[in-house]
Amino acid sequence: MQKLYWRPQAVSIKALVLVALFAAVGAVLVEKVKTNNQQAFHEEKMQASQLAISAMESLRAARVLAGYEIDTEVDPAKSGLIGLPMSSVTSVSGVLEAKQTSINPNFAAVIVDYLKRANIQEGDTIAVGCSGSFPALNVCVYAALETLKLKPIIISSASASQWGANIPDLLWIDMERILQEESKFSFRSVAASMGGFEDSGMGLTSTGKADINRGIERNGLTMLDPKKDFTEKVDERYEIFKANAKGAPIKAYINIGGGTISNGRKVGKNLFNPGLNKRAPLGVAKVDGLMSRFITEGVPVIHLVEVNKLAEKYEMP
Repeated sequence: MQKLYWRPQAVSIKALVLVALFAAVGAVLVEKVKTNNQQAFHEEKMQASQLAISAMESLRAARVLAGYEIDTEVDPAKSGLIGLPMSSVTSVSGVLEAKQTSINPNFAAVIVDYLKRANIQEGDTIAVGCSGSFPALNVCVYAALETLKLKPIIISSASASQWGANIPDLLWIDMERILQEESKFSFRSVAASMGGFEDSGMGLTSTGKADINRGIERNGLTMLDPKKDFTEKVDERYEIFKANAKGAPIKAYINIGGGTISNGRKVGKNLFNPGLNKRAPLGVAKVDGLMSRFITEGVPVIHLVEVNKLAEKYEMP
């Protein structure tokens, strides 16, 4: 009958026992003597994420106070940052899963990482294009900017896609004002657009446009002209950024969402990678838009689109 286990005959039992003991001791040491290798800028990332959590909690309370229930079927995190399937200020269709994925305060840490990799320093001036479609991502961007003590110049879209900040009396520009009033953030938008196709208000009813106008007025913001053509709208935003920088160099541009004026229509949107873009992509000279203008000047662009892909990359749910 053959033996059940084979072992080399030249090795003694004593030697095998000794090897087993060494292995056991090694296993214990691996568990007991651990080293914590923290990510770069760990403290800033933690601060930004905690600030994002606090801001999201404030916005949840504001929604409840305004009398809007939270539907846990579409907002399982009970964040209050998932909007309505349709409203007067809903500009285009939206993907619910992307909105759900965006409600993660760890995106603030991701944005800190992008800014640090772009060599942004305390006190630098940053241009930001916000979308009402992704209020949670806006919060995370603001949290990163506040934590790193940067000077943002922000232009927001007042309308939103499905499931975004599309409650008529609680638009994104209302949310950011609430957060500033509660001292979560020290800044907010300087101007706002109507939103919709090419910021023209296309897709909105007359009631929706009136609701947007009231929202911009109650928040004391400059309203961008929805009747200008595409190039004029890019010029208008670009000039607002430059004027508010007051001579300081703009060190980065952050785009949130798929706004055409910022992205540069469909071709421009597809030229840039989601996340940090430090070099101008091939073909960018043929596309107008804020991202192409800034990166052509050597200004890094942080492109916050394709939320699910970004979440997968950083191992977030």
